[in-house]
Amino acid sequence: MGAERWPQSRTDTEAVPNPIGLFFAHRRFRPTLWPTLGLAVLVAATASLGNWQRHRGAEKEALRVQYERAADQPPLELTGVSAEAAALRFRPVRASGVFDGRRQVLIDNKVYRGRPGFDVVTPLKLGSGNRYVLVDRGWIAQGAHRSELPQVPPPPGAIRVEGRINLPPAHYLELKMDASAGSVRQNLDIDRIAAATGLPLLPFVIEQGGDTGDSLVRDWPPPDFGIDQHRSYMLQWYSLAGLGIVLWVALNWRPRESRVVESRPTRDGSSSVGPSPRLPRGRGTLLLLALVALAPIVAAYVAYYGFAPTKRVNYGELLDPRPAPVIAGEYPDGKPFVLAELRGRWLLLVVSGPDCGDACRRALYATRVARTIQGREQDRVVRVWLRPATAPSPPAELLAGNPGLVAARVAPVELTRLPIDAGSGAAIMVLDPRGNLVLRYGDDPDAERLAKDLQRLLRASQIG
Repeated sequence: MGAERWPQSRTDTEAVPNPIGLFFAHRRFRPTLWPTLGLAVLVAATASLGNWQRHRGAEKEALRVQYERAADQPPLELTGVSAEAAALRFRPVRASGVFDGRRQVLIDNKVYRGRPGFDVVTPLKLGSGNRYVLVDRGWIAQGAHRSELPQVPPPPGAIRVEGRINLPPAHYLELKMDASAGSVRQNLDIDRIAAATGLPLLPFVIEQGGDTGDSLVRDWPPPDFGIDQHRSYMLQWYSLAGLGIVLWVALNWRPRESRVVESRPTRDGSSSVGPSPRLPRGRGTLLLLALVALAPIVAAYVAYYGFAPTKRVNYGELLDPRPAPVIAGEYPDGKPFVLAELRGRWLLLVVSGPDCGDACRRALYATRVARTIQGREQDRVVRVWLRPATAPSPPAELLAGNPGLVAARVAPVELTRLPIDAGSGAAIMVLDPRGNLVLRYGDDPDAERLAKDLQRLLRASQIG
C-alpha cells in the first residue's frame, strides 16, 4: 500500500507570481524620438568632455613618469643642435659657454618664502655653435624700491652650467604686454625674448642648480601635475552621462495598452464589445529628462556668473576710498619693506599683534583660501602680513603653510594709521592696485564670502 498523500491546498497549487514577469506583462519599453535625440546629444557631449579629461590625466601621468625617470638619468651634454624640447624636459643637463649679460632679463612677481623678487634669466652662448639657451640662474629679492633693480651680473668668461631642462608655461596671465625694451618682464616667454634680442634660442630653459656664491636662491620644487584634478573632472562628466542613460531607460517603460473589453450600446439597443481606448501618453517625459540632464550645467553657470546685483552684496565693510598710509618696516631677514612698493596688484592685508594666536591664524587661513579660490586670477592678488617691530621671527611652519605670504614687521605707530579695531586679535583689509583701502574684515571671516568679494573686485577691475 503506497504512502498516503495529503490533499494540497489551493495556495500550494497556485504558482507564485514572478515580479519581473509581472513588470514586463504590464509595461513595455517605448522610447520616443525627442527624448532619445536629447539623450544622444547629452551623452555625446559629456562623454567627449570626460574623454578629454581622461586623456589630459594620462598626459600628466606620462609627464610625471618622465619626471621620475629623468631624475635617474645621467646629465646630458648640451650642444647647439636643436632637439625635441618635450623629450628633454626634466632631464639633468650640463652646458658650457659664455653668458650674455647685456641681454639678461628679470622675471617679475616671483615670491620666495614670503618675499617678492625676481628670477634672473641669462642667455648662455653654447661653446659648440652659435645657438643660445636661457639659463634661469635663480631667485633674488626685490629691493627697497621697485625702481632699484637688483644687480646680479653673470660670471665672465667661459663657464660650465649644471641644472635641469624645463619648459616655461605655455599659457599665463598677462596684465599688460611686455615692452620690448627693458630688462623686467612679467613672464618667461622664449619666443618673445628671442624676437626682442634677435638671439637664436633653444626652445627650453635650464634651471641652474648648485651654489655658485652669487647670492641667488636655487630652490626648484617638484612640479604639481594636477593628475587628481583631471580624474575628478572625468568622473563628474561620466557620471552625468550615466545619469542621463539611467533616466532615459527608466522613463521610457510605459504601461501597456489596456486589453479589457467594454460594452458599447448600438442604435438597436444591443451592445457591442471592443478594446478600451488607448491610454494617453505623458507629455512631461521630454521636459523632465531635459531638466534633470541640464540642471547641473545651468546651475553651474548661474552660480558662477550670478545676476546683476540690485542691492548691497559685499560681505566685508566697505571703507571710504582713500589711500593707505605710508607704511615702512623690514622683512624677517632685516631688509627694508615699503608697503607702497607692492602697488600694481590687489593686496589682502592681515594685521596682527606680536604673537600669531588663534585669531591671526584664522585670518591668514581665510586669506589663503580666498586667494586660492580665484584660480587663474590668483596671481593678481598678494597676501601681506604686518606685525609690530617687537614681534619675534615668524615660525617656520607658519610660513611653510602659507606659501607666497609677504611678511614684514613695522613700527607700532605705523599700524595705528590703519582702520583697525584696537581690541581685535587680527584684522583683514583689501587694497586695490592703486593703494586705496577698499574693504575691511574681522579676525574670523567666512573664507568663501571673502573670496566672493574678491572675485567681484577682480571681475570688475581692469587694473592689477
